[in-house]
Amino acid sequence: MKATTKFLAGFLFAMGASAAYKVAKSEQKQEELKNKLNQVQGQVQDMVEKATEAVSPYVEKAKVSYQESRDALTDSVSAQDEAAQPDIEIEEKDLNLQK
Repeated sequence: MKATTKFLAGFLFAMGASAAYKVAKSEQKQEELKNKLNQVQGQVQDMVEKATEAVSPYVEKAKVSYQESRDALTDSVSAQDEAAQPDIEIEEKDLNLQK
């Protein structure tokens, strides 16, 4: 073999080894990133659950308060409607009763 062929073979081998090393490092970094991502997702899920637990009593109170206010407003409006309509008074002379 000529020296240039040996040099070229050595160069190609070094490039291949370097590429294999970089691919292995890249795969390792990908695994590390996946693990970190899973860890962060777990933390976010825990935070959401804690926030939901902390807020749920207030949400329930707000729902009850809203319903009570809505019912009170409905009663108030219906009472106003009834008060606004005049009472109908029928006297005996207005009736045409055949005896």
